[in-house]
Amino acid sequence: MPHMDDKPWSGFKSWVYSLVFRTPKTNKLVVEHAGLTDSDRTLDIGCGPGAAVRMAAEVAAEAVGVDRAQPMVDIARKRSRKHANARFEVGSAESLPFPDGSFTVVWSAHSYHHWEDPTAGLTEVRRVLAASGRVHILEQDGKAHGLNDAQAEQVVAELEGLGFGEVAVAKLDKQVIVSGTAP
Repeated sequence: MPHMDDKPWSGFKSWVYSLVFRTPKTNKLVVEHAGLTDSDRTLDIGCGPGAAVRMAAEVAAEAVGVDRAQPMVDIARKRSRKHANARFEVGSAESLPFPDGSFTVVWSAHSYHHWEDPTAGLTEVRRVLAASGRVHILEQDGKAHGLNDAQAEQVVAELEGLGFGEVAVAKLDKQVIVSGTAP
């Protein structure tokens, strides 16, 4: 599976992205698909400017975003000042800066294809998820910046190999979402 970046985005690239993609409809899609409750503690890996984190903060007890690019985290923090239960950290999927079992829901929306080592990233997701926590990997269906059917099945196999149950693939609004429940 191709992975698109070998280093965090620059300040300029982060700023341009944050202007063009302020609140893509897929943020709402992943937050709704996650079925959040007021007791959930959520993590958005590759959070970008933080739109999905802010949406989650409206429902969940805690909403956290992580991104490899410090400039993107700075933008997310600035835009999220009104949300006391939202916070952002610099980090990568492969090395999440959180204790074991910190979250009840983890998702990645349109960033999985940027992960340098998807296996290590999914292993970290498993580590930071609480027992019975849920993961959702959302990507464009069949696009270069996305997952085709074979790649989605590879994610399914990796999640099952890590002990996730109830692993399923859903296709909604030209997106593919691979979900599972931690043991």
